[in-house]
Amino acid sequence: MAADLAFMSGRVHTVDHDGPSAEAVAVQAGRIVAVGRSTDVRHHVGPRTAIVDLGGRSLVPGFQDAHVHPCTAGVEMGRCDLLNLPADPAAYAAAVATYADANPDLPWIVGKGWAMDAFVGGIAHRSMLDAVVPDRPVYLVNRDGHGAWANTLAFDLADVDAATPDPPDGRIERDATGEPIGTLQEGAMALVGRHTPSPTDSDIDAGILRAEQYLLSLGITAWQDAWVEPAAHAAYVRLGRA
Repeated sequence: MAADLAFMSGRVHTVDHDGPSAEAVAVQAGRIVAVGRSTDVRHHVGPRTAIVDLGGRSLVPGFQDAHVHPCTAGVEMGRCDLLNLPADPAAYAAAVATYADANPDLPWIVGKGWAMDAFVGGIAHRSMLDAVVPDRPVYLVNRDGHGAWANTLAFDLADVDAATPDPPDGRIERDATGEPIGTLQEGAMALVGRHTPSPTDSDIDAGILRAEQYLLSLGITAWQDAWVEPAAHAAYVRLGRA
């Protein structure tokens, strides 16, 4: 039977000590059926075989990642994603405004990915978020996950003000009068973060699928989710059955 797919004229890393290199690979029904020289593998090529001419480029086995967070990261990628933007406050503000305009029905604007080095002392001010989203609370975790940036409405809804004490494991960044500036460090993140909406089942399902497509696009063909909570486990079961 002819192969469904054949990679030809490349440099194949086989991970086989007896034959560490080859030129071509044939695949039938999702399984490798031939590895060797292009002339040898061509015997598996039929009229319906899809041929990929590698043109001397390398072909390697799929990478596997033993510690990744596709569920949480996938959900975050579907929110206000600032991760790949330049470390520039104006770029962040523009992205938040665009996201808010594109999602007028969301009760909160939630996202992640801003860099501390974009701001003096690593402290982001709520006034910048107030200017672009004055009518809804905004809560944005920074890219290392140890701080958050929120607007005035988010602080008000969470009842966080000058009289709110710092938690034992965190800090509310304040101005000279004691009022919150806009940045919450470590455990203080929860003062506002706990008021943000939890992802729905459909959000989690979509997040896992979104992360899967991203990983596959990088050549990562298998992975281990390193933090599976009950909601994520239920999502994996749902997706597996579907």
